[in-house]
Amino acid sequence: MDFNFKQFSLNHSHSTLKVGTDAVLLGAWTEISSHAKNILDIGCGCGVIAMILAQKSNCRIVGIDIHRSSVDEAQENAQHSKFCNQLDFKWLSLQDFVATTTEKFDLIVSNPPFFDHALLSPIEKRNLSKHTQTLSFEDLVFSVCKLLTNKGKFAVILPDYSVENFENICSRNGLFCQKLCRIYPKPNKNVNRTMLLFARGKTNKVVDSMIIRTIDNEYTQAYKNLTKDFYLKF
Repeated sequence: MDFNFKQFSLNHSHSTLKVGTDAVLLGAWTEISSHAKNILDIGCGCGVIAMILAQKSNCRIVGIDIHRSSVDEAQENAQHSKFCNQLDFKWLSLQDFVATTTEKFDLIVSNPPFFDHALLSPIEKRNLSKHTQTLSFEDLVFSVCKLLTNKGKFAVILPDYSVENFENICSRNGLFCQKLCRIYPKPNKNVNRTMLLFARGKTNKVVDSMIIRTIDNEYTQAYKNLTKDFYLKF
């Protein structure tokens, strides 16, 4: 099952995390410094965020995932794309990656698992992508701090109810939120996702918001403007 973007296509039939709004939002929203050379995608799934970031830059992008079929699929997607020389997907946990690599990254992105103490799915790969039993917020933040360059940035998308706890964990580890964007599915709905950008230095936080669809279920102009370089059509 292929999902076609303007400059690449993705098979996402075997991945833990399918191509979806969260991943596209994070990839499109995340800014890449002109000085960035190395990017890490934690929980890469089929490679959608990594592909978007490859389209936006000349950086080398490493994607890691604990689910082997996801990595196999991401590697195959990379081989069939014009960004293949930028992409390197690896099958291992974040904890093992931290223990074995000497690399530092200018940008780290993650659409991480976020359900804590929730009812597990009978489908194991959904548990890997959505539940924190294999990657807690504490482990994620600790690992990011180990892997991030001094001036590096960390971008993440989370359910809104997790944001306060996640920001507290980050601040205890010396990472501070620079940008925050709350995502509303529709004008009459509550916030369901929030994107955050962290760095080591304290600064005034820029807070923004975005609505994905109108009351009539059409994509908003703001969402179209953010993703227009990637989606084929709306």
